Amino acid sequence: MLWVVVRVIGAVVTVPLAEELAFRGYLARRLVAREFERVPLGRFSWLAFLGSSLAFGALHQRFVAGTLAGMVYAVAVYRRGALTDAVVAHAATNALLAFYVLATGSWFLWE
Repeated sequence: MLWVVVRVIGAVVTVPLAEELAFRGYLARRLVAREFERVPLGRFSWLAFLGSSLAFGALHQRFVAGTLAGMVYAVAVYRRGALTDAVVAHAATNALLAFYVLATGSWFLWE
């Protein structure tokens, strides 16, 4: 039971924060310019959008679903230039997934 609690907290709090900092906070801006710190969060480029989303998908077991989710999270950042929007969207996705896994026993989704 403790493992399930830790897993849910990690999936809903820790993972979204870490992954959004890495993929939207760093990688997407790094694909725009070498000095990524100077690139505003809301700055769009196709390379950054596709590159960070594909890399996000590659990190996840279900590549297509992960890539599509990465695109949604990128759009969340581009809308207002706020990384928090992507973190909240990612956390909501993971919370819904956790609820589904716990309700149905589909543990393979957490592999």
